[in-house]
Amino acid sequence: MNIEVATVEGSATNMKFGVVVVREFEEFVDTHLIAAISELSDLGCSPQNIVVRTVPKLHDVVIATQFFAEYTDVDGVIILAPENRVMGMLSLMNGIVQIQLQWNMVVTIGGRETAANIVEMIAMQNDMELNAPENLAAPHIS
Repeated sequence: MNIEVATVEGSATNMKFGVVVVREFEEFVDTHLIAAISELSDLGCSPQNIVVRTVPKLHDVVIATQFFAEYTDVDGVIILAPENRVMGMLSLMNGIVQIQLQWNMVVTIGGRETAANIVEMIAMQNDMELNAPENLAAPHIS
């Protein structure tokens, strides 16, 4: 059995991100928001391609993520909140997963580390889309 392992590392140069900040986790946000934005910038994302929106409580992240999907052109959304708190709420995770599948949009949850994770996932998505059989079969006009 041959298993193809592909790692896709990408630059965030042409990517746009939504960041949902949960005020309920003020200490977490104070520690991670600037660091996550700085990390996205270090990965090549221009500051004008990072859209930050604040929600009062954790249960508001689903609708805020839906708003990003429906009303903006972001490539992915970072939910800036403690991962264990979000993952521990089954109904919340179900809503997030439904948005990911419906909109084909990457959503990450956590702190600073989410920047590198979301860039990697969007780069993989872009690479797979570019190399999809229907895209490879299309004539390339220059």
